[in-house]
Amino acid sequence: MAKKSAKSAARRRDGEKGVEPFRFDDSKYGYTLFSASFDYGELNFARAAEMLAPRAPLALKLVSAVPLLGIVLCAVFARGNSVPLYVCFALAMGCIVLTGNWDRCLRGYARQSTLAPAAGGERRHVAVTEDAVHLENEQGPIGSYDLSELRTVYRNSDCILAGFGDKRYVYVPRVALSEGRFRELGRFLEERRGT
Repeated sequence: MAKKSAKSAARRRDGEKGVEPFRFDDSKYGYTLFSASFDYGELNFARAAEMLAPRAPLALKLVSAVPLLGIVLCAVFARGNSVPLYVCFALAMGCIVLTGNWDRCLRGYARQSTLAPAAGGERRHVAVTEDAVHLENEQGPIGSYDLSELRTVYRNSDCILAGFGDKRYVYVPRVALSEGRFRELGRFLEERRGT
């Protein structure tokens, strides 16, 4: 069995020998501080969409507690008047529905931004210079964003998401850089956002 899998792996490598991997050229951007190439598909897209509003689910849960408390107060104090009770109930249901569909809402927004992946996935490249972040794929440039327009930087142990406004985002996964370079990029972007 081991021989069979070794032969099929060798055949796959032989079949791929004629295919030259796509290379991105950073020289057109001048001096590049950070450079990262990675495969970008639906999984990375979902992670990027989650990073758009990382604290929103907790805030929505807290907000939905207010109408629920209103229901209890209306039931206790407004015994003869049921209108406030119905209003609080409708608000509570709206908050619960929004909280339950929050991920779908974020993904819908993200599909209208630069985070939207090509059908079937793509190879993306991010080049960070002293004054701009450049994003491209194999078809060509997606956008170049001046660091003076940097509005948000969200990062966790898996990825960095930089927002430039007008649905312009740059996503960099942790696997695209070494651990040290990944941390440096996060610090660099956060420092530039503050200027």
